[in-house]
Amino acid sequence: MKRRTIIYGVVFSIASYATAAALALGTAAYAINVFTDPIVTLTIPLIIISIGLQTMNEKYSVLLLTLISAVLYIPIPFMVPTLIIAGVVDEIITWFIGYRSFKAVMTNTTVVGTMTGVGSVIFGILMLGMPKTIPFNNLILAGIIFTVIYLVESAIMGYISYKLGSYLIKSGIIKG
Repeated sequence: MKRRTIIYGVVFSIASYATAAALALGTAAYAINVFTDPIVTLTIPLIIISIGLQTMNEKYSVLLLTLISAVLYIPIPFMVPTLIIAGVVDEIITWFIGYRSFKAVMTNTTVVGTMTGVGSVIFGILMLGMPKTIPFNNLILAGIIFTVIYLVESAIMGYISYKLGSYLIKSGIIKG
């Protein structure tokens, strides 16, 4: 792996983590209920990671981003398995579709965003217990509704990521 790829991996992972932390603390979305925090944290942090992946554009770069992010999220134990599972699945996907094309960015961002949103809820409930603030009587219904929300939101972030990443790389602001 190139030195530049490793540096980009560290920079984009830390930037995404810091942004997610600021958004989570600033909105207190998790205090509302277990499903709302991923809605907030799957915006700008997901765009940052997606642009990082486009910039790195190298085999195993998803795993690098995954490992760095997992280390950063150690204080939030339910996020570590979520990130590792989503990262491994996305690394395999990138072997077939790549990193920079519209299809690749949309697929990678949507898969990672949706899996991270759903995974963080599942592992959060398993590790922290079921919060009493969920407004739905049926947890399965809530899970389906929020999975669709995470899917749509991640696809929108994928589109934004593709446009921003393409611009930053083509204009030379970021060297790919």
